[in-house]
Amino acid sequence: MKHLLLIALSSLLLVACGSKDDSAKGAPAGKGNGGKKGGAQRVLNVEGYVAELGQQGKNFQTMATLVPKNSVSLSAATSGRLVSLKAKDGAIVKKGTLLAKIDDSELRAQLKQAQSNKMLAEQKEQRIRGLFEKNGATKQDLESAEASLKSAQASVELIQAQLAKTEVRAPFSGKLGFVDVSVGAWLNSGTPIAELSEVDRLKAKFSLPQRYASVIKVGDKISLKDSERNVEKFGVVSALDAVISESSRTRRVMVDVDNAKGELIAGSFVSVNVAMEASNVQSFTIPSEAMILDREGAYVFVSQGGKAKIKHITTGLRTPMSVQVLSGLDVGDTVIVSGIVSLRPGADVKIKGLRHSINYEVE
Repeated sequence: MKHLLLIALSSLLLVACGSKDDSAKGAPAGKGNGGKKGGAQRVLNVEGYVAELGQQGKNFQTMATLVPKNSVSLSAATSGRLVSLKAKDGAIVKKGTLLAKIDDSELRAQLKQAQSNKMLAEQKEQRIRGLFEKNGATKQDLESAEASLKSAQASVELIQAQLAKTEVRAPFSGKLGFVDVSVGAWLNSGTPIAELSEVDRLKAKFSLPQRYASVIKVGDKISLKDSERNVEKFGVVSALDAVISESSRTRRVMVDVDNAKGELIAGSFVSVNVAMEASNVQSFTIPSEAMILDREGAYVFVSQGGKAKIKHITTGLRTPMSVQVLSGLDVGDTVIVSGIVSLRPGADVKIKGLRHSINYEVE
């Protein structure tokens, strides 16, 4: 028993000594947890971009669809049998040209009867008026005769209007598409006959992003190119949508294009190049990844004397690649464009490379 007690006491002494030695080894030199507070500060290797002034000449490219200046589906305004068809596939027609005629024999017979009734009503009205002037008829008789004449005139005009509906005429000069009917066919009201398009004048419709929504105006020239046929022409802005679309944040633009020579084909895609005048305001253009946003606005980190410093900026046009800086930077500032997440004001930084040779112009 005494022997076991001695062994236990020896073990406890060994454990106590080991703990003390470990504590001594683990403690750094100096005070307590010792050494310099926090150790040496880490230097961040970053990329920079040298801010240089320049005027912003902007260029925007997109696609547009060419459509006829005017286009309409010609159709019958009344039901009947087609007795005459002058429309030909692909023909060029003038405004007012008769293209199709529906059988009007019944209406013409009704018109003869109505015109005969009108003639009798006119004769009666004249006779009653003569008698009235000689006190041979009452005022009531005259008024009745005048009403009968007006009714007869209205009947003639109604039938003439119905006869006009049996004719299909070109509402404007243009080119016909394929004719979809044949002589002898029964046409219901609204049955399509052919498509008529004004193709010597075209319209190009496209959309501008919100940031460019006010940089062009009615009357500006726009370059359009059909790459498939290698045809390039200029159009003139004829209209701008009054509002910006809430869903796409774009503004629709309409451009008139002279196509008298038939170089372009309606319905095709063309590339649109919107050349905008250079701004009179000089500004900087920086890579978009350098800009940071917070509640106070936009800012960037610049490297000054090996330290990161915040500069708040005022921005202009933005693209996924670049940001136009209107104020807040000085010429020659080295804007930090990498390692942004790790940066803090006053952090030690080392510029390992510059991007000033890359073109970041706002386009």
